Amino acid sequence: MIITPVASIAKIAKDHLTLILAVALLACPAFFAPVSASNAPRMDAALSHLLQAQSAPDENQEATDLNAALHFLNMATNKQKGPALALVQSAISDLSQHNTLQANDDITQAIAAIHEAVGDNSAPSSHNSDPGAFGTSTTPSISSVFQHNAPSVPLTEDQAKAVVLITGDNVQGTGFMIKTPSGPAILTNIHFIANNPNLKVTTNTGAFVTILSEKGASDRDLALLAIKDANYKYLEMANDISRIAQPSDQVITPGNSQGGDVMLNSSGKILGIGPERIEFSNSVNHGNSGGPVLHTASGKVLGVVTEEMKIDLTNGLDKASFANRSMALNGSMRCFGLRLDTVSSWVPIDSKRIQVETAFLDQFAQRSRCLDSFLNAPKGNRPEDTLWTKDAKIVNANQTYTEQAAGADASQKTDAARVLYGELSDLASSDLVTIQNPNSFYSFDQQRTKDEIAYRKAIQAELDTIGDDPGRLVSLPRANN
Repeated sequence: MIITPVASIAKIAKDHLTLILAVALLACPAFFAPVSASNAPRMDAALSHLLQAQSAPDENQEATDLNAALHFLNMATNKQKGPALALVQSAISDLSQHNTLQANDDITQAIAAIHEAVGDNSAPSSHNSDPGAFGTSTTPSISSVFQHNAPSVPLTEDQAKAVVLITGDNVQGTGFMIKTPSGPAILTNIHFIANNPNLKVTTNTGAFVTILSEKGASDRDLALLAIKDANYKYLEMANDISRIAQPSDQVITPGNSQGGDVMLNSSGKILGIGPERIEFSNSVNHGNSGGPVLHTASGKVLGVVTEEMKIDLTNGLDKASFANRSMALNGSMRCFGLRLDTVSSWVPIDSKRIQVETAFLDQFAQRSRCLDSFLNAPKGNRPEDTLWTKDAKIVNANQTYTEQAAGADASQKTDAARVLYGELSDLASSDLVTIQNPNSFYSFDQQRTKDEIAYRKAIQAELDTIGDDPGRLVSLPRANN
């Protein structure tokens, strides 16, 4: 099997991003939107795009938002805009070189520079303002845009009150309340209740919601939490979304963006409707998952937000490599909502069992990614290059080679490399028997297990080719960082 090196994937990604940066002025409708003669809306718009760039799901979207911010700063007449303008230009340059840390630092400084340029002293104090229910629409200003990094979209007060915040030891996200024939419940993603001890659900007023029992959809990442009623507000689900919605319809996705305990709304359009999922153009950040996909025209819920990466396992590690999974470039990040109207059944969940099951799958996935990083990532110092150092057994095997190869001749180094190869092969085979037993997992985890098995077997296939290639074998060891 021919494996595409991570370096090649990175080069393709860089070329693609350069194109995005070059054509952003033509591709982003915001660049052609009319603006008020007043300078404040232009500075507001620039700030809004910078905040969106700060939480963009991938570098392509970050580049688009940065160019939008640059456009509005260029249009602004404020004489103090110079520092912000230079910082945004610097961020664009850094991003084109994939220096995301420096780009994010430039963005943070640009946001501060805009506030200084406009003399931001208009932020309302907490004791004399009523923020209202999260998710409700407000009039944008410099201070309000600073607090909200997603476009503000109006929800009714009752709709906003039906959206809840979900927190735990490991994950934070969103959910929403509905009425079912069995009583009131909260819909969210299963991954919020899996491997996430001390789960808490709160309303927009901070009141705790009592969870009575838990169920999971038999075939997708959806959880249904039965709750004790306390005169809550509820969203209405669509029974057959194909009858009320179609591509290009507007949808709203309120959510706990970035887990900040602040509910933000993002608007967009339906891109496609499948038997299990809806794809939409809304910006989705960590924390938004689990929230509703609200159909603007009908006011009904079409699905539950989830964030997925398009990973093609049909060509082994060629498409499912660690870099492609983590960097989310070249269109690999797409946003979906899981349909509710096509769920075939709901499975009761035992809290202890799902915690153990999810922990096992997470550890299995982490080992696969670490093995892939060791075999394929460039030998640099980026996080993806050194992910393998997070696996103690890989580190120990590599250290053993280093000790055996010290002062050894070429033949002895080859023998030491073969020992390293054997230990990596053993790690790649570890836990495969367990994960291939369908009785070990809930039905809603079956697809994940299939994907993880395919990913691990692709790693095994690559190791097989290394074992037959003396040239690749001797280049297998890494420097101990």
